[in-house]
Amino acid sequence: MLYLCDGEDNHNLSHIMVYLTIEDMGKCEVVCHTLKKQATHYWEYLDELYFANHPTLRSPSAQSSREAVIRYKLASTLAKRIGDMGDSISKHLVVRQYRFDGMNGTTTSVRVSEHCQGCSLPDLDFNPFRPETSDEYELFVRFCRRSDNKLLAEGFCPSDRELDSTSIKLRGMDYSQWPQLAELTRLIETSEGDSFGNNDHNDNLLDACMRDLTAIVIAVHKGTSKASLALAQCNFGLAPRGRHDHGIDNMGDHGFCWPIGKMSAKSHGDVETTQRLGDTFSENRHCDAKLGMLWQNHVSNDRESGNVLKVECHWTLDCDCNYVGRVY
Repeated sequence: MLYLCDGEDNHNLSHIMVYLTIEDMGKCEVVCHTLKKQATHYWEYLDELYFANHPTLRSPSAQSSREAVIRYKLASTLAKRIGDMGDSISKHLVVRQYRFDGMNGTTTSVRVSEHCQGCSLPDLDFNPFRPETSDEYELFVRFCRRSDNKLLAEGFCPSDRELDSTSIKLRGMDYSQWPQLAELTRLIETSEGDSFGNNDHNDNLLDACMRDLTAIVIAVHKGTSKASLALAQCNFGLAPRGRHDHGIDNMGDHGFCWPIGKMSAKSHGDVETTQRLGDTFSENRHCDAKLGMLWQNHVSNDRESGNVLKVECHWTLDCDCNYVGRVY
């Protein structure tokens, strides 16, 4: 390859490098100064190719083109692999079960019937949802169809924490491949007051958009660029009549779409995690989390007249996390 470099500004090698994998590109960088210099052209080319028209795909804290490209490729590749699992993600769910024993009743977390005994789904990384470690991570979100893993939208998203809940803001993402959500957003914004709610037709539109949905959250460590699965759930559609622990709650100008069950930090096996309390005893506690699709209309008014200037529907992906200690 070095014979292709017959001058300082010869870009033949950088053009060939475009066809290399990121892993092979990293190997070339450490060979010599010439390859390292040519590699710089490679990373800058990919930076422009991937992010010029899609800025939310670029890691906000990336310090270089190389870092931005690597973070995106690692996060998107892992998210796509999880999406390929389709409906089998639901075989890893944890649900609440009520048991009555004599005069007393207890509620415990159990895995769903016919749950997965072992597969390639990794354990979940809840560190991005913990107050002591959340600042160390960025969150990459991928929305895809549960049925065929067709990409609907993806990108790095900002988040806010409040108690045990993390709200991932979905503004700025490219929804051109998700016309159903774009149309729902338009209907919510243009409906007067809460008229979008209490409407079977609108509920069916929400169900059609959310039932075949898989939401995947990837955690990317800002220091190491390591990507890990934080959370994934599917089917945010309407719940059967009489079920209130999941489904769609449409109040018009705001609402919630919750899937059934939660995901345990341990993808397989026992759902309980032992936490030591003091020096004398320990307690079994559940370590799980749940995703929810939420929308809320934000109204901008004229300061003098009070007239409505603009109505924007903001979507968020909320994570309700019940964690024990820190997972290393």
